[in-house]
Amino acid sequence: MSFRKTIRDLLAAASEMAERRDQRAAWVRKTGKACLEAMREMDDRLGEAVDRVSRQEFDRLYDEEQAKVDAIRLALKDAAERDIWPRGLYFSGI
Repeated sequence: MSFRKTIRDLLAAASEMAERRDQRAAWVRKTGKACLEAMREMDDRLGEAVDRVSRQEFDRLYDEEQAKVDAIRLALKDAAERDIWPRGLYFSGI
């Protein structure tokens, strides 16, 4: 392999890593925003329901809404703590 090709390959790999890093950062911003929106929606739905449904129905609704928020938070937690990302955000060769 020529020296120039080696340098081109290294630069391409570095560029890919920077691009993937930027994609991961964008995913975190997007997912964080989605989590905040899910929490707002949960607050709105529970606020509307608190005086019109039974305690059992409210608890069921709470569990459903909390599960939506938890699913998003789990994806963020996995990325932060375990380096687990959505499929398209892995670096090549890993």
